[in-house]
Amino acid sequence: MELFYILIILLLVLIIVLLSTSIYYLIKKSIYLSDKEKEFIIFTFDVFIEFGEDLGIQSKEQHKKLAEELEKIRKKKLK
Repeated sequence: MELFYILIILLLVLIIVLLSTSIYYLIKKSIYLSDKEKEFIIFTFDVFIEFGEDLGIQSKEQHKKLAEELEKIRKKKLK
């Protein structure tokens, strides 16, 4: 009988953990940006890609890597 209670408790804990993780991932994926916010972020990316090298903040290689990463982020997250 005690084994039965332990089994039920473990099953309930497992269900709670699974539900918690699924809710976490749903909330994480559902962060919403308005169109105006997306346009501003894209504009900022474009300005950095276009003029960031001229500022001399980082080397040309670093700027190229940053520009590639910004393009990846734009394609992946801002559609």
